Amino acid sequence: MTDDSPKFPAVVCGARTRTQPEVLLRAGRLGSAILATGIDRGDKCVIMARNDIEFLEVSVGIAATGGNPLPINTRWTAVEAAYVLTDAKVRLIFAHTEFVPVIETARELAGSQARIVEIPMVPELLDEGGWDPALARPTDRHDSLEDWIAAHPEPVGHIEGAISDSMGVIYTSGTTGKPKGIAREQMTPHQLLSIAGATAQRMGLAPGVPMLVAGPLYHSSPNAVAVLGLRMGANIVIMPKWDARKFLRLVDTHRIQQVKIVPTMVSRILSVPAHERATYDLSSLTHVIHSAAPCPPALKRAAIDLFGDALWEFYGCSEAGTVTWISAAEWLDHPHSVGRPADGSAVLIGDEHGKPLPAGEIGRVWVRGADYWPRFEYLNQGAPQSPVEGMLWVGDLGYLDDDGFLYLTGRDAEVVIRGGVNIYPAEIENAIAALDAVEDVAVFGIPDAGDLGEIVVAHILPRPGTIVTESDVRETLSEQLADYKVPSRIEIVDSMPRDDSGKIYKGQLRTRYAAEVSVESGAGLQ
Repeated sequence: MTDDSPKFPAVVCGARTRTQPEVLLRAGRLGSAILATGIDRGDKCVIMARNDIEFLEVSVGIAATGGNPLPINTRWTAVEAAYVLTDAKVRLIFAHTEFVPVIETARELAGSQARIVEIPMVPELLDEGGWDPALARPTDRHDSLEDWIAAHPEPVGHIEGAISDSMGVIYTSGTTGKPKGIAREQMTPHQLLSIAGATAQRMGLAPGVPMLVAGPLYHSSPNAVAVLGLRMGANIVIMPKWDARKFLRLVDTHRIQQVKIVPTMVSRILSVPAHERATYDLSSLTHVIHSAAPCPPALKRAAIDLFGDALWEFYGCSEAGTVTWISAAEWLDHPHSVGRPADGSAVLIGDEHGKPLPAGEIGRVWVRGADYWPRFEYLNQGAPQSPVEGMLWVGDLGYLDDDGFLYLTGRDAEVVIRGGVNIYPAEIENAIAALDAVEDVAVFGIPDAGDLGEIVVAHILPRPGTIVTESDVRETLSEQLADYKVPSRIEIVDSMPRDDSGKIYKGQLRTRYAAEVSVESGAGLQ
């Protein structure tokens, strides 16, 4: 006998599987429930949840009504969440049981009347993520997602322009300060199709393609790629929580072709012993996309060795979307680069006034999005002011080579000024990351109690089972860098404050030194 039953694309998370039609039907029924509450087009709806099938259902369900889904970081405190509730005038909140107490406090702090819908946390999710099994018991203080879906058997119908309305506002990650709401102009069908088409083509999305969601769905890029993959009929595997060995196993088991990762994930994969990595077949991968955080050159070379021509990198920002792309082969010809502008986007290296600088000279990275990218304003703040018409600067520094390839040297806020000399942390991080025993590194400046302005500090996370010493690091750096760039303080740590999208919270690292510096004598730290 042959199995003649139809084969539908599926969404898999841990031990649970739903077909794409089931996911979309549930999303549509949720859309009907949302409309019944009075949510209007463009109304903001927060999602605070772990990676799970329900995250996609809630996102698509909100979008189907013309409401605007706003995923927020699951590590945020109630104070941070309250800021978005107020700033975006949020009407509706979907939260996994784990985060209901945070959202309740945030709502109180914000003086918000937003309605809370609790997303149950099933035992399979808790088991896969290693979270407290007690979270499987709902709080019963709010409406349940499952009750909402059950009460509305008919899915919401097509609403013209709903998808455009649903993409009206997104928030920046807020790793360098408060997140900014980016309010986009309403996109035309042509713009929507152009964004979807370019994203699918460059990221390797197509009907039936097995894709892995390895990053957090609260982050705009993994979220957008996953939702597009769902709409296109890709076979989606969701990781509730990042784990390098599970990543390797899932790629092997599901013959994954497409995945979006960040450099930190690559480093974690390389911490898995080589003989163990070799037991997994990664040959199915055709598109391994990385972005969101700088990738040290030594790590990039190792990633190319691991993934080959499947590895692609892009640089962009929430305001302008994807700006540059670079293939593995192009990177080998232009090491350290993040690529050249694509799809009508543009990059200009200039000073603070936007005056262009020659190739090779470091300056502000002024960018313009692709031809089809929508205009925007900052929510409650108005349009960004720029001396370069049609371009903006989001804090990055870098330079262009003679072939037009962009190289990033860091962010303006992270430049360390010591004795009047600019020191770029990325240069030092790249040198330290080249050490085989280093899994992660962060270099930053703290105030010098003397008269030199700032000193350089390095926090280093060793790979499991290895030893990194301060003397080894200093010896290596002294051979590669000028003495004033060698960190005054080097600390070997057992963790690094990165969010799940790979961005590091250097502000948290600096804070621990504030009290210490305030009591130092005028002699300074040496």
